[in-house]
Amino acid sequence: MSPASTSARLRRALLRWDRLLVLTAAALPTLVSAVLGFLWLGERGLLLPFAGGCAALAALVAGARVLARWRPVTAPSALSPDLAVAPDPDWSERETAVFGRVRARIEARTAEAQPWNRMPDLVMEVLREVATGLGGRGVLDFTLPEALLLVERTASRYRARMRRHVPFVDRVSIRTIEWAWTRRRALHQGYTWASAAHRLARIASNPPAAILREVEGLVAGGNAGWLGGQMQGVAQALLLEEVAHAAVELYGGRLRFSDAELLELGLAGADLDRARLVAPDAPLRVLLVGQTGAGKSTMLNALLGADHAETDAAPTTPGFVAHEGEIDGLPCFLVDSAGLDGGEAGLDTLLAEMERADLILWVLRANRPGRAVDQRLLRRFQAAFDATPERQRPEIVAVATGVDRLLPGWPFPENLLPPEAQVRVAEAVQAIGADLDVRLPVPVCAIAPEWNIEALRTALIAALPRAIKAQRNRRRLEATQGSGLRQEVGRAGRGLVLGAETLGGRLLRRVRPGGERPRGSTDPA
Repeated sequence: MSPASTSARLRRALLRWDRLLVLTAAALPTLVSAVLGFLWLGERGLLLPFAGGCAALAALVAGARVLARWRPVTAPSALSPDLAVAPDPDWSERETAVFGRVRARIEARTAEAQPWNRMPDLVMEVLREVATGLGGRGVLDFTLPEALLLVERTASRYRARMRRHVPFVDRVSIRTIEWAWTRRRALHQGYTWASAAHRLARIASNPPAAILREVEGLVAGGNAGWLGGQMQGVAQALLLEEVAHAAVELYGGRLRFSDAELLELGLAGADLDRARLVAPDAPLRVLLVGQTGAGKSTMLNALLGADHAETDAAPTTPGFVAHEGEIDGLPCFLVDSAGLDGGEAGLDTLLAEMERADLILWVLRANRPGRAVDQRLLRRFQAAFDATPERQRPEIVAVATGVDRLLPGWPFPENLLPPEAQVRVAEAVQAIGADLDVRLPVPVCAIAPEWNIEALRTALIAALPRAIKAQRNRRRLEATQGSGLRQEVGRAGRGLVLGAETLGGRLLRRVRPGGERPRGSTDPA
C-alpha cells in the first residue's frame, strides 16, 4: 500500500463527521474557556503574574516532594476504600488473616511503582503466599473446573467494577477502541504537532509569559511524572489484591462448586431431613441437644408456638425428628434429638448429627447440677472440629430451662422476678457457664406461664449469620467428599456415550444409505 493511499485512508477516518463532532463537542468548551481566560488576563495585565504564580506553585510542590523523601513514614493504603479489595464476609478467620497479611505485603511492594515486566513474578509470589498460608498447597494444586469458575467469577467482578468506575464504558464500542489503538502513533504525532504550534504562537504573542510557562512546564513535568508513577503503583496494588482475593477463593476450596451447584447439592442432602419431617424442606439445620428430661421437646414447642413434639417425663424422641420452623423469618429445620444418657453409642450418634448441624441449641436443666455427660459430649465436639480446621464450627446457644423449679412462689405477678429471684437465677446461670465452655445460657421457663422466651429468640437471631456461614462451609465440604469413585465412573460413562453418539452420527452422515462411502469430500447433509 502506497503512502498516499495510507494518508488518504487516515484522512477519511479522521474526518468522519461523527468522530469529528464528538471530538469537537468534548474539546470546544475547554479551549474556548482557556482562550477567553488568557484574553481576560492579558487585558488586565495579569498574564505575566499568573504564569509566574503557576511556576511558583509547581516549584513548591516539587520541593515538598523532596522534603517528604527525607522523612520516611509508614504510608497508608494506596487504594481508596471504594477501590480497595475487601475480604469476603463468608471467609473463615484463617482465610481473612492470610488475605490481610498478603495485602500488607502488596502495599509494601507497590509503594513505588514496579516495572510492568515484573508483574508476572509478583503475581506468582502472591499465589505462592496464599497457597502456603492456606494449608501448604502448591501454586498449581487446583482442578480445571476450579480454574474455569475462577475466570467466570473474576470476569463478573471486573465487569461490575468497570461499570461503576470507568466513564462511558458501556457506550464506547470495541471497534472504537481498536480504531484508536491502531492509530495511536498518528494521534500522538498530531498531538505533538499541535502542542508545538501552540507553544510557538505563545512565544510570538507574549515572549515573557511564554518563558515563564516553559519554566512551569519543566517543573510540573516532574510532578506529573511522579504522579503518574503513583497511579501506576495504585493500579498494580489493585491488580495484585484482586489476584490475592481470587487466590483465597481458589486455594480455600470455594471454587469447587458454584452457588447453583451448591443449591442442588443442598437439596439432595436434605433428603434425610425430608424422611424425618412432618413438614416441607427448609435450609438451616438447628439441632436441640441435652440430657434426658432437660426439656428439649418442651423448648421446641415454645419456639414453634405449637405442640409439634411430644412432652413427658420419660424420653419421647426416638432418634431424630425434624420440624419446620422459622427464626426471624428464615426457614429452618429444628431437629429434636434423643436425650443424653451417658452411653457411648448415643454420644457417637449425637456427635455425628452435631457435625451436620448449622446451629446447636444446648438445653440444660437449671435445677440439675449433674453435667458430666454434657461436658464429655462438648469436649468430643470441640476436638472433632479442632482436628478439621477447614470446618466452620456451628454456633452453640445454651439455654437453662426449669427456672421455675428454682424459685419458690413461682409464678410472679406480671412475670417480673423480684430481686432475690434474679440473684438466684444469675447464680444458676454462672454455675452452668463455669461447668461448660460455652457462653452463659439464657434462663427460660418454657411451660405456661412462659418466661424469657423472647430473649432466647433474640440470641438465636444473633447467631444466624454464623449459622449461615457454617452451612455454606459444610455443604461445600460434604459435596467435595461425596465426589467418589461412583461419580467418576458415571462421568466417564457419560463422556463415552456422548463421544460415541457424536462420532457415530458423523460417520452415519458420511455414509450413503446403501452403505457406500460417497466419492468426494463433501458431506451430503
